Amino acid sequence: MAHITPNKCRPLYATVYLVLFLSLATLVKLKAPLIVGFDTAVQKLLLPITNSTMTDFGDKLTFLGGPEMSLIYCLLLCLIVYLLHDVYNTIWALLTVVGCNLINWIVKNLVARPRPSDRLVEIGGYSFPSGHTFGTALFVLLVFVLFLPHLHNQGIKTLLHVLGVLWIIVIALTRIYLHVHYPTDTIASVLLVGFLFECSLMLSEAYLKKHPEQQHDA
Repeated sequence: MAHITPNKCRPLYATVYLVLFLSLATLVKLKAPLIVGFDTAVQKLLLPITNSTMTDFGDKLTFLGGPEMSLIYCLLLCLIVYLLHDVYNTIWALLTVVGCNLINWIVKNLVARPRPSDRLVEIGGYSFPSGHTFGTALFVLLVFVLFLPHLHNQGIKTLLHVLGVLWIIVIALTRIYLHVHYPTDTIASVLLVGFLFECSLMLSEAYLKKHPEQQHDA
């Protein structure tokens, strides 16, 4: 497998993600009326389809996008990369998964936003950002970066891109439907993982510039 293609726009992308995330986190911490109103409006949109059957289905579906499952997916992905004799990207992916999840845990405890009181299933911990959405988005991004560039069929690449984005949206919606997260929790997760992922890619690019021999070891 070839190494990740450098992108000069990564600092810009990372900056945009960070500014948006910090702005959202600040508004959440301040309990701004704008945030409360937005969260309430989105939650109300899902009320017409709220019933026991949907709740049971949503609970089972959201399990597939849970932090534990996402971690397993990421580790399996790293194993596949390793078996393809790409040691560098295996190490990079592992460090990215560990680092991103650690920072997500720290942010969750710093913001300490309580979960919605009317949640449909029992769950502990804080609400902001959504760990399910974060882990799912991280896994999808790893697939996009490590595998899609090596596919030659543009149609398949486009399909996998669409499916990946849809999977993130589905998991986010299940968390909102179950009232275990506010809509802004899921949005924050995508912004945070976007920032951290771009930073990880930039660190990789900087390392490879200093150690160009690594580009030929895979």
